[in-house]
Amino acid sequence: MRGIVVVFVGSVALVVSTACQSTVVPVPAPVADASTESIHDRFAGNWRLVRTERFDANDELIPPSAPTPASEGRLGYLMYDPAGYMGVVIMQGDRQPYAEGGPSADEARAALRTYTSYFGPYTVDEAEGIIIHHVRGSRNPNSRGRDNVREYELQDNLLMLKPPRAASGVQSRLTWERVPETELSAEARKFVGFWRIRSVERRTAAGDSLPATQYADGYITYTASGHMAVHLMQPDRPRSERSPPTDDEVMTALRGYTSYFGLFSVDEAAQVVTHERMGSTTPTAGRPTPFPRNYEFRDDTLILSP
Repeated sequence: MRGIVVVFVGSVALVVSTACQSTVVPVPAPVADASTESIHDRFAGNWRLVRTERFDANDELIPPSAPTPASEGRLGYLMYDPAGYMGVVIMQGDRQPYAEGGPSADEARAALRTYTSYFGPYTVDEAEGIIIHHVRGSRNPNSRGRDNVREYELQDNLLMLKPPRAASGVQSRLTWERVPETELSAEARKFVGFWRIRSVERRTAAGDSLPATQYADGYITYTASGHMAVHLMQPDRPRSERSPPTDDEVMTALRGYTSYFGLFSVDEAAQVVTHERMGSTTPTAGRPTPFPRNYEFRDDTLILSP
């Protein structure tokens, strides 16, 4: 994992009198033996969700229900780094944008229910055939610190992950297909990898510093397939005490976590990287939205600013 200086908070970018800049630092790779490094290399890359199935207690496939706009439009990416870091985003189809002045508590619930995102280190037990996602941060505040254990089957360009069975014996199985690498320029390849946020800076147009505590933890990831994803979490993000969460807890959960994903392109002459947002925690309608960012590399640090 590399360090990074990131500057891409939408709410700040809308304030035309200020600029925002954030910084991340290198995170040491987990200690691993040669066999672990080998299996990590096999996981490394970007995977696209191609199929979700459910099996009963007798391992018989449960016939899927009729396709819905949500299932037909589902889009998911799972990104692994050979150093032992991961991030996942899964967005349902047919998400409804907020009404004017939104989101309301009900709209926030719908947004959170239809978008999955979390990030953290991962470890692989090749002998047992399991991979563990150690959740450092999540769209669901109550998932932070959890270990998501998955059985896996890894063959050629397909990866199947199997969460533990429910009390009923039913098990979901998610099949992911490796996204092939694309032709990236030498400059674009400098971005490829996992970067961890170190700090956020905000300044007025005159250069005066402003308070900036938007995000305390998170990754921005660029892959050799030309895709990118953002996972950012606010400091001291509270857990929900009620089940289901109250309106206030839902609104706090939504405000405390930012995630989006899509493609990226680099204009070296202009020193601009553009994130083509395909999906995010905020439901949107229409074509991908371009988010251009000025960029600068300083040793193992990447600085992004609107």
